[in-house]
Amino acid sequence: MNVAQSVSIEELDKAGFFPEDDRDIGEPFEAGEGQDALGITITRRSMSFRDARELDDSPPGFMQQTKLLFQREWKNLGRDVAALGARFGLTVFLSILIGVIFLDVGATDSSSTQNLQSHFGALIMVLLMSMFGTAQPALLAFPSERPVFLREYSTNHYSVAAYFTARLSMEAFITGLQVFVSNLLTYFMINFQVSFGLYFLTIYSLAMASTALAVLLGAALENPAMAQEMLPILFVPQMLFAGFFVVPELIPIWLRWARYLCTLTYAVRILLVGEFHNCDPSSPNANSNCNNLLESVDADPDETWWNWIILVALFGFFRLVALFVLQSKATKFY
Repeated sequence: MNVAQSVSIEELDKAGFFPEDDRDIGEPFEAGEGQDALGITITRRSMSFRDARELDDSPPGFMQQTKLLFQREWKNLGRDVAALGARFGLTVFLSILIGVIFLDVGATDSSSTQNLQSHFGALIMVLLMSMFGTAQPALLAFPSERPVFLREYSTNHYSVAAYFTARLSMEAFITGLQVFVSNLLTYFMINFQVSFGLYFLTIYSLAMASTALAVLLGAALENPAMAQEMLPILFVPQMLFAGFFVVPELIPIWLRWARYLCTLTYAVRILLVGEFHNCDPSSPNANSNCNNLLESVDADPDETWWNWIILVALFGFFRLVALFVLQSKATKFY
């Protein structure tokens, strides 16, 4: 230590303190693709600072993000077989139960008021079941996945739009399959008169619009327990303003505007027109009863296309608002 502190490096070198290593260590290894000269895989951690700065740290494009997120959603769906089985099992059970209770009601004589009320009730029950069964899972999905989403979004793994699109694609697939299974049972057991294509398309549109509203509410909430408590606000106003519990003319005039925001209102009008418009031309009494039923819920056959346009527009509106809400919540942690 005393020598190192008192004698310069040049003098120590001349004195032979630092002999040259002239041993033959052979030829160096040749570097391969993705490996260094020693055959070790090159990673970001093993790179020099200069090489690491030259890497592109930007996330993949929107389509690639959406594809990878959808693949993850698909894998998660396969892993959660119990929940998926319970969802479809409950759908099949309720569909069969409704089909048995309203068995062949759709083929009864509409000239009887009791038959017409039962026929109308069967249609309403199918709509409500589809709305309830599809909206609840969508409402609970975002609050339960919020911690994972925040962690991955904060590290720039993907954009909110890609995450939202992947979720929408999976929801559209599962909802369509669930509605199809339910409709296949109820349509033939109840013996509805509307075409199956219109029947399925109307109920599927209602289910997707209902899930859009549920996603909006779920994106605004941070706690899954709070989302569970908010379920009634999705369904009760829909039933109150749709026109089958109370005719719109009896609703206070300062509250009637709310029914135009309820997706169930437009689905009821569309399906009632398809089922009861000119229900029995050979029976004036039956035809009169059907027309009175349509008038009681403001279901005008000439406005069917408008009902379709508004139903689809509400779906798009609720989805866009949910996207902006999720974007605003993305930077907020618990």
